[in-house]
Amino acid sequence: MMSGKKQQTYAKNEVTNWPVPNYWDGLALILVLAIIALLGVGAKAMLGRYQLGQVLPISLDPSNLPYYALRSLLRMLLALLCSLFFTFVFGTWAAKSRQAERIIIPMIDILQSVPVLGYLSITLVAFVVFFRGSMLGPECAAIFTIFTAQVWNMTLSFYQSVANVPEELKEAARVFQLNAWQQFWRIEVPFAMPGLIWNMMMSMSGSWVFLVASEAMSVANQHIMLPGIGSYIDLAIRQQDNHALIWVIVAMFVIILMYDQLIFRPLVAWAEKFNVEESGDEVFPESWVLNLFQRTRFFQYAGLFLSALGDRVVNLRVLPKRSARNTVMVSSRMRLWVSIAWNALLCVLIVYSGYCLYHFIFNVIPLRDALHVVYLGGITLCRVLAVILISGIIWVPIGIWIGLRPKV
Repeated sequence: MMSGKKQQTYAKNEVTNWPVPNYWDGLALILVLAIIALLGVGAKAMLGRYQLGQVLPISLDPSNLPYYALRSLLRMLLALLCSLFFTFVFGTWAAKSRQAERIIIPMIDILQSVPVLGYLSITLVAFVVFFRGSMLGPECAAIFTIFTAQVWNMTLSFYQSVANVPEELKEAARVFQLNAWQQFWRIEVPFAMPGLIWNMMMSMSGSWVFLVASEAMSVANQHIMLPGIGSYIDLAIRQQDNHALIWVIVAMFVIILMYDQLIFRPLVAWAEKFNVEESGDEVFPESWVLNLFQRTRFFQYAGLFLSALGDRVVNLRVLPKRSARNTVMVSSRMRLWVSIAWNALLCVLIVYSGYCLYHFIFNVIPLRDALHVVYLGGITLCRVLAVILISGIIWVPIGIWIGLRPKV
């Protein structure tokens, strides 16, 4: 039997449904406030003043590395969010429409082969002019450059998952009469989530390669060095400071460890519930961050509130329901005319592009130079194929070994 005072407290909690925080809430609150404070410091620096030609000082003092790491990490996270939005839009569009697939997938294959300086030479001037007098100009150019290093494999992964949703899941969507909006969030996104998170981790790792070029930018006789890990590496290499390079390698290791533990490890453990494949292994990925929030009371309550809000957004009826007969008739006619118009447009674009290419090769540049470019492209292709072959020989067995041993 409970005492009268305990019964009153219990009844009050039952009526208000307001959780009583525990000490796990205190630890989680400290972690959340620390992350918000750090992101706030980085965001404030990104909104400063900047004039074209202004020199931003970069120091090789190791004490500046935490601040530089914060600026670089914030750019990478913003680029990752932009990549995620692009993935949801264009990956879904390519998976749902054959006409769009014919354009989007080849364009992704082409765009992911464009060198980073090819994007930077165009976007830097555009962003600096658009955000005249603001640090947002070069910051957005750097973020866009990192975005081009992250987005392509995320989009291809999501497109592949959405295009291969099992028929039993589609049948479940029809049984529950889900509209396209609900099916996207209830069926397709959860099914694609495990693979998407792993590709997000790969994209985040791949963006380190572009960090130097995105933060130490040289375009049109303008040299801009944004405070960050990339600029620090660029300056250390130019000054041949080996001690600075050792310090920056240590800093990169710490950054990778932090965002792995704070972001990707919790996401991998959380996305395990969306995995439709049955596994005989009893070892599941865990995360101390996820375990911390699961032991809280207030944050669990806040999570339930956000989940209910998300359900309302997902359950929106965007379009009114139509009769099945009219839908089939209109859909078949629309698909026929859209397919004809789309194929005609593609033919016109291909012919026009071929004409422009012919005019450029035979009237603007000498034929000898054009053949030399083809020769250089062939050499580059051989190098790329050799790297793919060597990487496959080395890393495929290692990947299989890791995949068959969850503890590893």
